[in-house]
Amino acid sequence: MSRRQSFAVQIEDQRRASTALGRAGRLRRQSTHAERLSLAQAVGAQTDEVTSPFESAFAPTEMRQLALVAHNHMKPAMKQFIETYSEILKKFRITGTQTTMKMCKSLWGEDDPSIHYGLTCTSGPLGGDAQIAALMCMEDLGGIIFFVDPLSAHPHQADIDSLLRLANCGNVIVCPNPASASSMMHTLRCALQKGEKARGMIPSFFETLESPAVEEGVSFGDDAVVEENKVEPGLSDSTVEHTLLGQTFIGDERLRSLLAIESDDDSDDDDDDDDSVMEAPPTTTKVSRGLFGIKTSTKKSSKGKARMNMKMLGKSVKKLVIKE
Repeated sequence: MSRRQSFAVQIEDQRRASTALGRAGRLRRQSTHAERLSLAQAVGAQTDEVTSPFESAFAPTEMRQLALVAHNHMKPAMKQFIETYSEILKKFRITGTQTTMKMCKSLWGEDDPSIHYGLTCTSGPLGGDAQIAALMCMEDLGGIIFFVDPLSAHPHQADIDSLLRLANCGNVIVCPNPASASSMMHTLRCALQKGEKARGMIPSFFETLESPAVEEGVSFGDDAVVEENKVEPGLSDSTVEHTLLGQTFIGDERLRSLLAIESDDDSDDDDDDDDSVMEAPPTTTKVSRGLFGIKTSTKKSSKGKARMNMKMLGKSVKKLVIKE
């Protein structure tokens, strides 16, 4: 049975089980007009409660900025969101792209001393998302409400990806759609009302956080030796071939020794066999993992000296150069 067939069989089994429990019909059918009206009334009641005037225990300057960003097709939804939750949003230093900041200032005015505006960034395609990401790196951004348009291509997609990646690295609150943003408003209001006891509800507005993945990467710092390979006396042809295929790592110091041996071999072919044996320090390969990838470096070892045959190594290097 193929994987696709297996998945189809599982789906069919789930459908039969749901039908046996009498729930399949209710899951598949669309809600009636009365049910939708009832849900809308429940949402409206919750919205009225959370958007009523209240006093915040924190001043806007005591918290990090809250960014409001929306793609072009999502700007009407962002405007409605700002109008609905103004009582909460005004308690923060609001930053955002140029169009979003114009929305806020047109609704709230620019002369109200109780409202503290944050940085007004440029349009997203011109670097606005990158400016918001810079605020995050400067540890002055606590949350992002970003209404993403999932059905359109964006010329600055790289900036969008960078902003969201850095938000995940910094463990910053991110709401990528109106539903998650509306739910977050309840949390923000509750935290603002409770004050110091509720800092833990919105910690990224007060402290610099990190993703667990970042902490895992830091544990493999530059000084952490992940793998050690000591150079053995001599270098076989198979080792050189594996190196060309990327299957074996030879330290830079080792390669420099090989090249030096090759040049010495050409000039000193008449030397005695005893003189053809040289002393070379073994090399320890140290592989360190950083946040942005795996870094490798070589470190000389002080334990003893390896004896390598010049003629054999010279032949190996010649093969390496020819293959390249």
